[in-house]
Amino acid sequence: MSGPPTLAAALAEVAGPHPHRPAVVVGDRTLTYAELLRRAERLAAGLTGRAATVARCAADVAVTVVAATIADVPLLVGDARAADDERDRARSLFRADRLVTGDGDRLTVGRLTVEALTVAGSAGRDGSDGSAAGDAGRPGVPRDGGPPAHPGGDGPAGLGLSTSGSEGWPKCVERPWPAVTANARAFAAALELSPGEVVACTTPPHHSYALCGGILTTLVAGGTYVALDQRPGPRTVADAVDGHRVAVLLSVPLLYRWFSTAGLATRHRPRLCVSAGAPLPPEDRRRWAASVGWRIGEHYGTSEHGMLTLDTESVAGSVGRPVAGVTLTVDPAPGPGDVLVACAGPPTRVHHAGPPADRDGDASRPAGDGPQPTGDVGRLDADGRLHLLGRRGGTLNVAGNKVPAAEVEDALRAYPAVRDCAVVGAPGPDGGQEVVAFAETVGELDHRALYAFLHGRLAAYKVPARVVVVDRLPRNVNGKLLRSELLRGLAAGTWR
Repeated sequence: MSGPPTLAAALAEVAGPHPHRPAVVVGDRTLTYAELLRRAERLAAGLTGRAATVARCAADVAVTVVAATIADVPLLVGDARAADDERDRARSLFRADRLVTGDGDRLTVGRLTVEALTVAGSAGRDGSDGSAAGDAGRPGVPRDGGPPAHPGGDGPAGLGLSTSGSEGWPKCVERPWPAVTANARAFAAALELSPGEVVACTTPPHHSYALCGGILTTLVAGGTYVALDQRPGPRTVADAVDGHRVAVLLSVPLLYRWFSTAGLATRHRPRLCVSAGAPLPPEDRRRWAASVGWRIGEHYGTSEHGMLTLDTESVAGSVGRPVAGVTLTVDPAPGPGDVLVACAGPPTRVHHAGPPADRDGDASRPAGDGPQPTGDVGRLDADGRLHLLGRRGGTLNVAGNKVPAAEVEDALRAYPAVRDCAVVGAPGPDGGQEVVAFAETVGELDHRALYAFLHGRLAAYKVPARVVVVDRLPRNVNGKLLRSELLRGLAAGTWR
């Protein structure tokens, strides 16, 4: 996608001819391109060191991120719903020494342990935003107007995100700003976004999907981002689709299921709906097509690498082809095998929280050169589309036999009474690992009929030793399955 090389330059290109165009809309609050750029420039004047912020509002996140790119400082964007200990741990990993806070009208920059410097968003008497700049002489702040130092950081400054640690020890990733901006441009091109088009997203702004795939992608394309994460219900979404004439809707499988059940009665139809964060189950795709009928495709991305693929052809089971600047391979090719990714630009830096043995003696290091493993297992079809088959950790070892959890889950979902399911490996009576399935069902489950069905489709060692019926599988706010919760419930005797 052609255009200016930086995020601020992209905003300026829009703010010049269209200063009053909405950039970010959150409820009744609208932030125009001119206001966004003005506030970001003022904030950047006092932004130094290694900064952190809490993503409470998409508009404030947009201002803070743009300011960080202008000041060329690292910025960690944290989860507003995280516990204090979780935030402190993430900031420690990221080695943040500045904190940006806001209440919707004001943004405040301060040291994490020192008196804060106020940066206001409302106009002052001199016609400015009323922002306090300066602060020269503090560590990391240049006196001569040169580039800011990055205390505790190595390599180029970038966007920091904290991962959940669901597949291992928690960590923070830091993607260089040029790579973040270039990837947002590539995703905007894949979405075929035009200036002025509206993108609505139901995901909280600390997620890479919402922040990079939604906010930044929309801004580099000159569009309007509508945040729906505060109340992402069917009525809110329907009102937004009609009220803002949404072109692209970004959401997650769990909410698409809700929308399908409740219905979305609108006059306007988005030209594309995107599902990400977890696989879209075939039954949910069929239900969506029957009850809503809007075109839907899946997207695949990671916190470490950004937006990787997009399916705009509604090919069931596929997350689409790589976006520009991304190379995906499967080892062994064409799969099933490990999904590897290589992205253009400087590499992501990873800040680890695991024990020294897991960090190779370095708590903060680049992800490395060449293709990097994503931890996912998949295959590439003849047209270059990626089909995800599960996580690398999703391969169970049952008496020396390899059992892909995704294969068992596919067989379970093919049974009419199973709406959704998850498979884990748990200790069996003999101390070895056994296959345990958890299932959301439609009506009462006939276990004997289910086992007969599975034995007709799977090798005997792949058939679950137990099938536990649950009302709802545990998922995070992004719809990602929390297998750890299932294992904890088994250990505690919650499910038998």
